[in-house]
Amino acid sequence: MFADAPDRFRDRPPRFAEAGELVSVGLDRHGREALLAPGAAAAWLAMARAATIDGRTLLLVSAYRSITRQAEIVRRKRARGDSWDAILRVNAYPGFSEHHTGCAVDLGAPGCVDLTEAFEATAEFAWLSTHAGRFGFRLSYPRDNTEGITYEPWHWRWHDARAG
Repeated sequence: MFADAPDRFRDRPPRFAEAGELVSVGLDRHGREALLAPGAAAAWLAMARAATIDGRTLLLVSAYRSITRQAEIVRRKRARGDSWDAILRVNAYPGFSEHHTGCAVDLGAPGCVDLTEAFEATAEFAWLSTHAGRFGFRLSYPRDNTEGITYEPWHWRWHDARAG
């Protein structure tokens, strides 16, 4: 995909397959149609409703993102001169993003800058930390995660309990 990609990505197949089926869960906070895999979509909608009932507003910042879109993001950053190390601390290499699965969401909160560690200090993050597991969602990139991804308190992935 990228001739100058780090060796650990250059000749490897994608880690995550793209979702085969996607359904709309409405608009994200940027006014774009947000898509998720059917199970993740149902879980997200139920979780968002429950948060609202509890007085929390979970804002959907991002949902499904294709491998092609991920490559565009990386290509743009490479074109402006960003190093691979800098890019891969905050963006997954195309084919290695959980967003490709249709099961990952980036979430925000009112009054909080999107996609920043400031999300950790919100009531919405506290609510997620207590309740997201009931809906099958887990924080993907906690501090010091084994993936080497920067801490992302906003990034949550649905795990189908039926899949084991």
